[in-house]
Amino acid sequence: MKKIIILMLMASSLLLAKGSNDILEDRIENELVTRKIIQLSNYKIDYDVDASTNQINIEVEFEGMKEPKVNFDDITSKLLKVSEEIAPEINDIYIIIKYDPMIGEDKVLFSKSYRR
Repeated sequence: MKKIIILMLMASSLLLAKGSNDILEDRIENELVTRKIIQLSNYKIDYDVDASTNQINIEVEFEGMKEPKVNFDDITSKLLKVSEEIAPEINDIYIIIKYDPMIGEDKVLFSKSYRR
């Protein structure tokens, strides 16, 4: 009986454990939020980071009433700088900037791959 309980505890702890990619994703997302690299008062800004073996996908989503007027080069340079500081070993970075209107479908404003 003890063996079964121990096996169940080990299996559940493995299911709940975060992998190294999840930790990296959380670190980058938290850094982007705390640095406030994009400051627009009329928009809710959401960051989503996905990391795999040698690639990071960064998605920035603006939620608001009208499409934001932003400088994509400035935003991407800040995103690249943060990702390089936290994960210098990852070479491929894919950045997507989207606008999520209150009504209707999401609109991709910017999408580009970068290689260091």
